[in-house]
Amino acid sequence: MKIKKITINKYKAFQRSESIAVGGKNVFIYGENGSGKSSVYYALKDFFQSSVENINMANLRNLYLADGQADCGIEVEFDNDTSNSLSESGRNTNIPSIIDANRLKSFVTYKHLLGVHNVKLDNELNIFDLVIKGVLKHYKSQIVTGGVELGKLWGDLLAESKIPYGSGKYYHATKKRRAVEAKAVVFNNALDRLFFSGGSDYLGPIVNRILDTLIPGLVINFLRHRINVDSKGQLSEPKIALQISSDGTALDTHYPHFSLNEAKLSAIAISIFLGAILRQSSFSQDIKFLFLDDILIGLDNEHRLKLIKLLKGEDFQDFQIFITTYDRHWYEVAKLQLSGWKFLEFYKGNNGPEINDKVKTDMEKAILYKNSYDYPAAANSLRKVLEKTLKDKLPDTYTLREEVKGLLKPPSLDVLINRLKTYYKDLEIEIPNSLVEGLKTYKTVLLNPMSHDDVESPIYKNDIEAAFKVVDDLQRINLPKREVVVEKNKVFTINLPAISYTAEIITGNNAYKIDNDGLITFSSPNFTFIGWSRLAVNNAKMTGNPPQGYTKADFLNILSKGPYEINKILDSINITFTDQGVPNITLDDLKNAMVCEGKTLTQWLV
Repeated sequence: MKIKKITINKYKAFQRSESIAVGGKNVFIYGENGSGKSSVYYALKDFFQSSVENINMANLRNLYLADGQADCGIEVEFDNDTSNSLSESGRNTNIPSIIDANRLKSFVTYKHLLGVHNVKLDNELNIFDLVIKGVLKHYKSQIVTGGVELGKLWGDLLAESKIPYGSGKYYHATKKRRAVEAKAVVFNNALDRLFFSGGSDYLGPIVNRILDTLIPGLVINFLRHRINVDSKGQLSEPKIALQISSDGTALDTHYPHFSLNEAKLSAIAISIFLGAILRQSSFSQDIKFLFLDDILIGLDNEHRLKLIKLLKGEDFQDFQIFITTYDRHWYEVAKLQLSGWKFLEFYKGNNGPEINDKVKTDMEKAILYKNSYDYPAAANSLRKVLEKTLKDKLPDTYTLREEVKGLLKPPSLDVLINRLKTYYKDLEIEIPNSLVEGLKTYKTVLLNPMSHDDVESPIYKNDIEAAFKVVDDLQRINLPKREVVVEKNKVFTINLPAISYTAEIITGNNAYKIDNDGLITFSSPNFTFIGWSRLAVNNAKMTGNPPQGYTKADFLNILSKGPYEINKILDSINITFTDQGVPNITLDDLKNAMVCEGKTLTQWLV
């Protein structure tokens, strides 16, 4: 079983309910400190832990909420279409599959690895605190630890040893010693199983197998020192020493605390943790889960890549893995390495985490970035929204690719804005002034500063909100709708008996019926002349009686200046009417004299 969706409501950093769809995939989360990514870590940790103990969810409710409700909760939906939840009102997580998964104790955070800074004692490496208080603090097994966490076994033993004798619980040192020895036996037996070579639960082989992937040639052997109890019930120094060799050379006499840097010590700690998880994994057949919270901190890039290689390997094929990091560069590197993973970005917002799950729309991303105060990112997302809005609203012929240095490229936002203006112009309609001013604002505030990815540009909240309004206005506006009523290349004839004039012309563009919010208008076609005659003289001049024809050169010159708007044609023809002493005709008269396929132009434009 894999996790399909996580819903976190008012838990820790979350101030509202957030559903995180992961679809059963491995997950890599980027987020700066305070963005809420660790709240996901603790939410899932508490979810699994609640299968065996009560979690006080009221104490984990977001600190900033004062709504009086009791709805802090965590719900996990698995890919077998089952859901389990933990909330202030109850839980249904105490089922075998979740209980077994909790046994793996497969949650580790960078805090567990902080002990690498404290293992260098003289010429010996003592990893007791690193293991017992860190990476294996929550390890427990019925066989190895009696079902109690390893860290708790040590804590109980240590607490017992510090109880004074002579009064109270212990009147005599002997009685205290016996009580401490009883707890020491349980703790020592657990360590013997884990760190004494030869036992079935010995971690050495599997830890070294993992370590060889991270640090090839580095081999460790655990030197377990039993905890002894003196006559007064005091404990000897706890110690788990490491015997280390590198490429066959023992480091015990070569000052290992100088030979091993932080990255190598972190790799050893991670190997111990992962080795313990793999050793336990057979006990959880249904759910195998691993969450690594910011543990990349102590690793350089080389060892981070090796850890990724390890997690992609056969040992962890059955696991669903979650990794978090605050390192943006490494997050981008991981995208190239981890195909098929789910990548999430967390940002610190006004009302808790803002999550970019890569399936959000550009508008949702813009809102997310605005709420996270990442105004340059919001501006870039708004730019994409505006581009898409213009492409969706404009006819296809206005969104065609443009040629740039011999290559066809999608039109830039600036080009699309100009094409919007051209669309209105072509339809002979005035573009709304509010839209023009809004686009000017957008270009001034966002387009120009962001065109060179200048994230230092002073883009402020008010500017971003103004840009949101521009986009909203454009999305709300209904562009005029057009319908072709006269196609380009239609041949019309003109017949004006009053001046014995005929002509043959061809449309140079489409003529449209335009619906602008219920107001119906028609665009005017323009025309190219094929030829004309007056008083049987072909290509006759507009004045003179009898007329004379134009020379071939003049005729071709007249044709080359086309196509002509219909008003221009009307003005030219009326020159002849005036010259012949005949009353001028109107535009409607001309349209009624223009015929194509048995219909006048007036009849076409309906």
